[in-house]
Amino acid sequence: MSEIAPSVTPPESVQLEGGTYEIIRKRLNAQGTELRRRLDRLNQRRKEVLGALEMRLLANDRITTANNCIPRDMVAVGEQFLFGYNVHIGLRQGIQLSDVFSAYRFDPAKHSFHEVDLGLLADAQFEEDFQNLYKYYKNTVFAKFAQIGPSLFMVFQVGKSTSDVKTFKWTFTTEGLTYQGNRFDHEFRFPEQHEFSWTRTTRDMQRRGTHPHVSILDRVFVETTEGDLTIKVEDNTDTGQGIYSEPVEQPDQTLDDAEYYYADLGNLIVLKIRPYQEREYRYLIFNEKMKEVLRVDALEEACVRLPDEQGILFSNGYYLQTGDYKLFDKVMANMQFEKRIVSANGEDFLFVFNNQATGTYVLLPYNLVDQRVATPIVCNGFTIFPNGELCYFRTEAEASRHHVIQVWQTPYTEEVALPTQGDDSWLAKVGNKDLVRGIAECNELLTLLQRDDSYRNLYLDLVKKSTDILDSYYWVGHEEAGRLNEPLQELRETASGAIDEFEKVRRLRQQAQEKTAGAEARVSALMAEIRRHKPQDIDRYVRYLAELRGLRGEVIALKEVRYVPEELVQGLEGQLATQTDQLSRACVDFLTQEAALQPYLKKVDAARVAAESITKVLEADAVGEQIDQIGQDLEMLIDIVSNLKIEDATQTTRIIDHISGIYSQLNSLRAQLKRQRQALQGTEAQAEFQAQLRLLSQGVVNYLDLCDTPEKCDEYLTKLMIQLEELEGKFSEYEAFIEQLSEKREEMYQAFESRKLSLLERRNRRIASLMSAGKRMLQGIGNRLNRFKT
Repeated sequence: MSEIAPSVTPPESVQLEGGTYEIIRKRLNAQGTELRRRLDRLNQRRKEVLGALEMRLLANDRITTANNCIPRDMVAVGEQFLFGYNVHIGLRQGIQLSDVFSAYRFDPAKHSFHEVDLGLLADAQFEEDFQNLYKYYKNTVFAKFAQIGPSLFMVFQVGKSTSDVKTFKWTFTTEGLTYQGNRFDHEFRFPEQHEFSWTRTTRDMQRRGTHPHVSILDRVFVETTEGDLTIKVEDNTDTGQGIYSEPVEQPDQTLDDAEYYYADLGNLIVLKIRPYQEREYRYLIFNEKMKEVLRVDALEEACVRLPDEQGILFSNGYYLQTGDYKLFDKVMANMQFEKRIVSANGEDFLFVFNNQATGTYVLLPYNLVDQRVATPIVCNGFTIFPNGELCYFRTEAEASRHHVIQVWQTPYTEEVALPTQGDDSWLAKVGNKDLVRGIAECNELLTLLQRDDSYRNLYLDLVKKSTDILDSYYWVGHEEAGRLNEPLQELRETASGAIDEFEKVRRLRQQAQEKTAGAEARVSALMAEIRRHKPQDIDRYVRYLAELRGLRGEVIALKEVRYVPEELVQGLEGQLATQTDQLSRACVDFLTQEAALQPYLKKVDAARVAAESITKVLEADAVGEQIDQIGQDLEMLIDIVSNLKIEDATQTTRIIDHISGIYSQLNSLRAQLKRQRQALQGTEAQAEFQAQLRLLSQGVVNYLDLCDTPEKCDEYLTKLMIQLEELEGKFSEYEAFIEQLSEKREEMYQAFESRKLSLLERRNRRIASLMSAGKRMLQGIGNRLNRFKT
């Protein structure tokens, strides 16, 4: 085996804990690329050692029947095959075996057919039963061959319905066929058409609310009310929105009126729903990981599971657990599942579907490693010889003697043909089936790597899948297997580190989604309002233009938010810019009217009247805000007029002159208001200052009474000084107040220092008296001790 390249690991400078989520994704992609490279090399080596047959066309040949006929089916018996058909008997009495069957020998070397006698069917009892069948059932036609286990059934339709059948049973032997009789009709039946059980929902699963729905396993929520069938992924009855919806025939139905069935198939939940008073069920596939819904009506006829729980398959397509699916357009309806044929190496599966009415077969070849269905084969009869060569034909529109048979090479052989060099290979010791399953699971892991972040629990699934592969297949670490364990272990470690990082990214994306949704809603609401209420006065023009400008600023700011789609921001900005341009032009046309600015003149007059009657600074501030708003509106109008290209310059001049005239009045009013405010502010400030000063004086008296220690003097003095500094900051514009506050500071300092000194003197006197008393007590104790006699 060729040398294995070293595992791809990003340089140490790219640290997981210090990197971004994008770096983690790049690391995963690099590890996935390395795993893919090693996996492809292993798979190629497996095919070389253990053998692999690809499906390919080998030859076309023609067989000729004695009469014009419509072929119905064919079946291989050893190196021969039986060809079944129907001919028009006409007025001829009786029917012969050759009118329904013919036999041919297959030459595998030349891929050709040679007619032989019907020795395979040489049985007297069979010939008698055959004659009686056509004798007593006038409408008898040959329908198909059915191979069930070791038995072969010749199926004849004897009535109008495809279920009105009679059968002849044969058993395969080493010599050919052995006839068993005609009393085995009950043994001929198709397998179960759904390889799972449908579960009907109950009333306990219903969730009541504004928009009620049925909860299925608390994973998906379904309802058929309010005119449509809706699939939701959130248990929220406050909204009727979901990820999928389609109309129903009866819009007034309730939750109890419809029928709901489901089947839990891992990541997939298959739904079977019949809305109220509808004849047909609707079949849907819900993918929990990808939050997607696909309607597939072919599920009504049949649905089988793919090997190793990889997904489900139906007559016109397949759906994998990973979310990959494919639907084939040219597959007819009403197909029943007949059987699956497994290749000897366990890698390939052939799923056979049949339409009993027309005799049409649909063959779906599925490869376990590639996890896909190749191009379907649609035919009217087929058979597979022991060497795996598939022969099939398509019925012509009219009866004919010449029939084209196509021969294909397939992997559906009875025995595995190993190349001679593979007998003592290590891969041969592992076994093809185990290798195939391991490679298939690695391919499934690589498919997960290609999913975007909307795939639910993506990184948890990556960790689980890589761990399962490492634990289940002992050979992944062997050199002959390409040391698959190395990229698998690195991928598992990186995916584990990505879990926490992705949570951060998910929160950021959620925030970005909320912001964009809010911006979209506000843009839509404003656009709708402008369409409903077209401006008829300058106030509405100005309001709309101001809102458009502000909203455009919010939208532009979204460009700085991570994970906000750039094209979405550009689209919203484009809408706002277009609407602003249209509204600006309409505004300019409106401003050419003589009375266009009359509302602003009235606003200025109203502000002047209000300014003349103010008695407090608060009232002056309110009038000032009105004046500022008028000024901003006028500035916007000037900006609009200046930026638009107006062909008639005199119009521009006239509009700006009108605005300038209002501006001059506004500036005059602003200056008048400023003077009034300063006067009122001085009066109010004087009164407030005196009140604050009185409060401070009372605080000094109160704190002096509370000071009973020198330490408290310092503490309360600090509090008062802080209040004083706040007053200085508040009245810093008034020099007279600053002087008074300075005098107050000196006064407070002297008062607290005097209090502090008096408290210290009192403390010192008390200390001295205590010391004196202590000395006297000690002296008295000494005198008494001296009086004791030893």
